[in-house]
Amino acid sequence: MPSPQPPPRPSGRPAAAGSAAAAGGARDLLTQAEARARGERLSDVSYELALDLARGAPRYRGEATIRFRLAGEGGTFLDCRAGSIDYLEIDGAPIAPSWTGYRLDLPASALTAADEHVVLVRYESEYDHTGDGFHQFIDPEDGEEYLYTNFEPYAAHRLLPCFDQPDLKARLSLSVTAPASWELIANGAVEHRGAGGERRLVRFRQTPPISPYLFALIAGPYHAIRSEHGGVPLALYCRRSLVRHLDEEEVLDITRRGLDFFVDFFDRAYPFGKYDQVFVPEFNAGAMENVAAVTHSERLIFRDPPTENQRLTRAEVILHEMAHMWFGNLVTMRWWNDLWLNESFATYMAYLALTEATRFTTAWQSFNAGMKAWAYRQDQLPTTHPIAGEVASTEETFLNFDGITYGKGAAVIKQLVAAMGIEGFRAGMRLYFRRHAFGNTTLREFLDALEAGMHEVGGARDLHAWATLWLETPSLNTLAAQWEADDGRLVRLRLSQSAPEEHPTLRPHHLTLGLWHESERPGGAVVEELPASIEGAWAEVPAAAGRHLPLFVLPNHGDHAYAKVALDATSLAFARARLPAIADPLARQLTWRTLWDMVRDQQLSSLDYLEILSRHLAPERDVELVETLLATAQGALLRYVPEERKPAAAHAFFEQAWELLPALPAGDLQILWTRALIQAALAPADVERAAALADGTTRIAGLEVDQQMRWDIAALYAAHDLPQAGARAAAERERDPSDRGQRAALRIETAAPRPEVKAAAWARFLGEGYGSLHLTAAAMSGFHWPAQRELLAPYVDGFFEALPQIARERDREFTQAFFGQLFPHHVIEPGLLERSRAALAGVEGEPLLSRLLREANDDLERAIRCREFAQAQG
Repeated sequence: MPSPQPPPRPSGRPAAAGSAAAAGGARDLLTQAEARARGERLSDVSYELALDLARGAPRYRGEATIRFRLAGEGGTFLDCRAGSIDYLEIDGAPIAPSWTGYRLDLPASALTAADEHVVLVRYESEYDHTGDGFHQFIDPEDGEEYLYTNFEPYAAHRLLPCFDQPDLKARLSLSVTAPASWELIANGAVEHRGAGGERRLVRFRQTPPISPYLFALIAGPYHAIRSEHGGVPLALYCRRSLVRHLDEEEVLDITRRGLDFFVDFFDRAYPFGKYDQVFVPEFNAGAMENVAAVTHSERLIFRDPPTENQRLTRAEVILHEMAHMWFGNLVTMRWWNDLWLNESFATYMAYLALTEATRFTTAWQSFNAGMKAWAYRQDQLPTTHPIAGEVASTEETFLNFDGITYGKGAAVIKQLVAAMGIEGFRAGMRLYFRRHAFGNTTLREFLDALEAGMHEVGGARDLHAWATLWLETPSLNTLAAQWEADDGRLVRLRLSQSAPEEHPTLRPHHLTLGLWHESERPGGAVVEELPASIEGAWAEVPAAAGRHLPLFVLPNHGDHAYAKVALDATSLAFARARLPAIADPLARQLTWRTLWDMVRDQQLSSLDYLEILSRHLAPERDVELVETLLATAQGALLRYVPEERKPAAAHAFFEQAWELLPALPAGDLQILWTRALIQAALAPADVERAAALADGTTRIAGLEVDQQMRWDIAALYAAHDLPQAGARAAAERERDPSDRGQRAALRIETAAPRPEVKAAAWARFLGEGYGSLHLTAAAMSGFHWPAQRELLAPYVDGFFEALPQIARERDREFTQAFFGQLFPHHVIEPGLLERSRAALAGVEGEPLLSRLLREANDDLERAIRCREFAQAQG
């Protein structure tokens, strides 16, 4: 089934069989109220699932036996999104299915057993092609078929009829009949493998009680690498065509180190027997923590030479998913209100493990640049929300996999640990697992365990009051320092705290104040660190009195607080003129982020920011910081520089990168600057100069132009309709016949600036698509180019006209891809903002579409204001 299409709804079948009836507006979601009511009545749930998988088939067959106990009066229902139901039996009696396409009714009249009820469902389903559900992928290089599941938060019922909510944990017994040449990976270890032939039956060991969203099955001719550590069997799997790119030793090394660290920290053995990690194609997220069968995006297999930061990011993902085995899988949140308990904790623990157990000892700097920056941006959007809050339905749950749930929650936990002490935190975690293993919890039970852990090590703290301020209120504060001086010394120094009008909460912050003074080293400065805290609008820093007048003051030195920072006039002048004098990379990073926040808040012109970058970025050698700053430069050029100034600004940046490349050492810095150079090539002449690097007509010592760079250059050639664009694309496709090349070729196909190309692509976006969501999204990504503004003008209205129907009729994954790729981001004008606001006003009952429009409108309004501010500043 092509990915853009809605789920099939075949017509009815005769008695004792059934199919999805037209649901009359029914949506595939589960509300918290429904889950709570069902969870209070159901217990002792288990599943026996038998699947029949045939090579190359568009569909698969299943038979599910569901056992459970049901208290109280009345029936209940199973979540079920099969293609068709062929047979339904309840407590031994066949029954005609009553089914909406998403819910299968279990009427009270059919539930006759006194104790345990048994439901048998035989069904057939189409594979999914959206990266969720039971996804099917055909490798374009060798034609091999690969399958995998992805269920969080509410998609297990795409594979089997089940009670698809996290607090109805169940044991799963799985058996699969499939081609004998396929590897089959699931939550349990293989218990029985049938004898030879072209097909064979594989039966897996029954799982302990786990939530349905953590069920997993991966199937296909995956290449396997097996190992063992501390008595735990380990395995890595990837497609055969990617084996040459898999650096398994580093992945296994991180895995072993992580297991040792977590077993020691939690004082609890790894709870699920084996530990498999599978790199799967067309995966929507970075990874998924399926019990004992983690799936990773193939983006973590580096087809081109990676930077050290890419390796760190991969290590963080590996450790994040591993932390979930304890926090999320062994103990699971009761409902999606506490999704943060899973994601924030796993994020914090991953960075802690990176710094304590791997070579990535500066990982907290990466946390600041990535996770925390993501959180700050998300927390300033109109869609900000508390870290922990009510989630009315699974549809709203989808919206909370964001920077607040991951980054802000982890930053707040880091801040809490610093305040309560690592030993109290560790003791609380150990107690939490002892109390709640294989169960479900809420925020209150988590905090109770932490408080008890602090008591064990002689500490005391009211964490429930802390949670009210930090976890249950949205947005963030801004910290600033003001001082008075006399005769070259500080008389007093005060911290101030502010909050946005719509979210006026002031919070307690415990932080370190950094004061920089002249150094004996020419051009340098030395820092003096002072502890400080603030709870209300103002707080004195008594330790500052009498100290030398500083050159520069950083209110959040060391990055302990979760807050924005405003620089005073003296410190801002120092940063603009002498920022490299700050020796500590993290302090430089915090200062640069403050400057970037000032750009976004219309306190510093985007053109001034680019000028500061042009003076201070070239000599920077901290790779993490360079990567961050290059990203902000790209953002400024594309969004915040006035349109008429953008060509000159982009060319100036291109020239700086071009001149700098020969002076850079081979390796990460050259890679990062080359990527940035290609992104800044907005003029055809600059595109052709970038192509000279790929073609070898211009050579720079040590620089290897990788395949992704080649594809990006080929896309620019197509978008600008440069000579030999078609030949260049064909040459790259021959060089890269992989699925990545397939997606890149589709992007180039839709990039061509010809009306018939755009019209044909648009029709396919709204129609049958390109075979899978990832292929369709790749084609969408080539549609919009700033240089094609006039050609694309008709599709601005076309986008808004199509949007309501897309949201109503297509899956969430497609709606997000359609919006993300085809919203006309290249048009930064009040007219577009007015059109988009009108679209938002017409949204009703569509939480996903409402959120997408609100965030896009906020981003667009900010870009317009930044451009106007830069224009006014000259």
